[in-house]
Amino acid sequence: MKDEAAVAARFDGRPTVEIVFTGFGAMRADRVTWIGTELGYVLSADEPYGRGQRRLLFTRDDSPAARQRAQATLARVQAAGSWSAVAQPWPGAVPHGPSAATDPPLIPPERAARAQRQVKAYEGWHPAQLISVCCVFAAGFFALAWAVRETVPATVGSCLVGLLCLAAAALGPRYTRRWHQENLQLLERYRRHQAAQFAVPPPSPPPPPAGPHNDQMGS
Repeated sequence: MKDEAAVAARFDGRPTVEIVFTGFGAMRADRVTWIGTELGYVLSADEPYGRGQRRLLFTRDDSPAARQRAQATLARVQAAGSWSAVAQPWPGAVPHGPSAATDPPLIPPERAARAQRQVKAYEGWHPAQLISVCCVFAAGFFALAWAVRETVPATVGSCLVGLLCLAAAALGPRYTRRWHQENLQLLERYRRHQAAQFAVPPPSPPPPPAGPHNDQMGS
């Protein structure tokens, strides 16, 4: 609880929040992303930062849904005294009724947070980068196969690894696109569950048009 409270204290309403992990601390990135999202922030960057470090950047989401969600989260944590209560399915989101058996299972918050990070990572690279890396490795292994051509097992092994690299160059971008789409679908399901929990009130009606008296005052 103390660790989670310390993380939550960073998301105190400031416009941006920066969290830097060192070494194995990066294993907590999903949990930090989850807490930040619950408190009304959006992950804006997930990137390497220096030697052996990783940085998460969050931006405050000022939409009514995010603000309402943050208030409800704080109220539940204060009532339960633990963030573990927030990680449990909310009663309003638990499937029930005849469709409960066919409804997709609820998504754990940290799994949704991991999907957010993976989507952000995908947005930060281009498929050509993967193709280039795989082709460079393939060329290296084929060169190695030529250098050790007198040793049959080494030659065959190097050629096989080179062919695997070429296959990765051909199929890798397609796989990563599909993986990206699956993450987007998972996040959409998670957002629908959240929307069912936190209904956003309708916007305020627009102000009445200015009457003749107001026009005269403004002239």
